[in-house]
Amino acid sequence: MPYVTDRRASTQYDGSNVADVLAWLDGTYTVLSETETTLVLRDGEGTRKPIPTGGWLVRDANRSLVWYGSAAAYEERWVVVAP
Repeated sequence: MPYVTDRRASTQYDGSNVADVLAWLDGTYTVLSETETTLVLRDGEGTRKPIPTGGWLVRDANRSLVWYGSAAAYEERWVVVAP
């Protein structure tokens, strides 16, 4: 099971913090659409990343998005380790 540590960081999209999520991703993504249930991001290559409201995003030390998904999937897949 992968870990969220100082080498990987995570943030949650709550439906109202799109500006914070974009800043956290360092401007590498743009918003394609935002609804009450989903935020759809696009990377520099045009790949769509649908983030459900309440979902989580994980980035690596280079600030590259390595995983995104629902809160339930995050709880199943990731273990948060305190520094």
